[in-house]
Amino acid sequence: MGSWSRDTPWRQGYLLQPETVRELELAPNLPPEKVAAVIASHDCDLAQPPDTEPFVEVVLGTFLDGAPNGNYTNCKNLRRLHVGFSATGEEVHVEIDTNRRALIPKDAVDNPRHGLSEHLPSPSHRMTNREHGVFQRWLAARYRRAAFPDEFDRRLKEETKIAEKLAKAFKDTGNHITAVFFDVDGGTENARNGADDPYELVVTLLYATDVDPAAARAAAVAAAETIRSIFEARCRPSKDSDDAWIWIELVDIEVISDEALSYAQSQLLKKWQADHISLRTEPEQPMFEI
Repeated sequence: MGSWSRDTPWRQGYLLQPETVRELELAPNLPPEKVAAVIASHDCDLAQPPDTEPFVEVVLGTFLDGAPNGNYTNCKNLRRLHVGFSATGEEVHVEIDTNRRALIPKDAVDNPRHGLSEHLPSPSHRMTNREHGVFQRWLAARYRRAAFPDEFDRRLKEETKIAEKLAKAFKDTGNHITAVFFDVDGGTENARNGADDPYELVVTLLYATDVDPAAARAAAVAAAETIRSIFEARCRPSKDSDDAWIWIELVDIEVISDEALSYAQSQLLKKWQADHISLRTEPEQPMFEI
């Protein structure tokens, strides 16, 4: 049991090696080399002995063959995440699913009879600090996500089908857009009745500045124009009147950098998640936001 201490090589965000996946039968229906098993337990819990923290939690998914889908990057979807492992220079991307988790008994890892005592996390692929931060926020967001009025949500998804259109608009933005915020009715709770009593919506697109700020801003500006067109087409059948909006009135779209968003703004805005996408895949794709 000596492996579970502050010196343990197991760390949050590390990938398990295929041998470990196979020995533990984490995904028996998939080749182990295709399975992305990412350690979700916090480092402090990994350092505790089995009698205090008996399990290691992992989130399961698969390695992506192509580029990540922009709907699943940067926590845009609460149930599925596309995240990179690029710290070692050998960059890979994985798709993980919050509904596919496993608990590994620490005693099983320490027990030589299971052949796991020397199975360390993969040294080939590691997350950068930024990628690890995205992974942590995704783990936490499931329990901290914003809730919008049921009627607003119904209008966005069912009445206008705008949610589906928005998801498609973000598909190719990759890591350029880090967050989408909705300000509905200025944060007040209003009872809206009928199509002619629309919610007032301000959308804020947050773009990344860490890699290529110019390209990220261009992607956000293009997405803003697409979003405006979507709302115009679905919620403004008549362009001749200032009062032509129905269901949801798009008051404004703001494009700002992740460096410019103030803490006060972040507390007022609610992050929009494209998790409705996951419900549209019937049946779900094998083990692996629209």
